[in-house]
Amino acid sequence: MTKFNDDFVNEVQQYWHEHKNDIKYKKEGGVHRKVNIDRKFTMDDLAEHFNLTGGQARRIVYIRKLNGGHDGQTE
Repeated sequence: MTKFNDDFVNEVQQYWHEHKNDIKYKKEGGVHRKVNIDRKFTMDDLAEHFNLTGGQARRIVYIRKLNGGHDGQTE
């Protein structure tokens, strides 16, 4: 497993919480009826932004926060 610097982990988590569920773009689609499609910011977009794999991004956002001492609030 790859180890990440705590500053990098905090940066990734902050970026995720700021942009989570933001709408990246809207488009209109459909053949027989018009449908509006909203593309939201997902974990894959976070991974692509920081050049991580999907598993690494999930581990940084969810698992590092759950373990004591890694979220900056507990020792």
